[in-house]
Amino acid sequence: MVVTFKRKIYRKLLDWKENGHGSTAALIEGARRVGKSTIVREFAINEYDDYLMIDFSNIRS
Repeated sequence: MVVTFKRKIYRKLLDWKENGHGSTAALIEGARRVGKSTIVREFAINEYDDYLMIDFSNIRS
């Protein structure tokens, strides 16, 4: 089951995809536990055949 999130960030990600033509990266910043990873994952599932998500919060020193 795919849950669709209706948020302003989703529209901004669509604009980024349409206007960037694959030549830029997206960096999503914000407070913890507000749904950043969730919305990016849903965007990737809905808008691309394949995706790679790098989560820098899981880096070990």
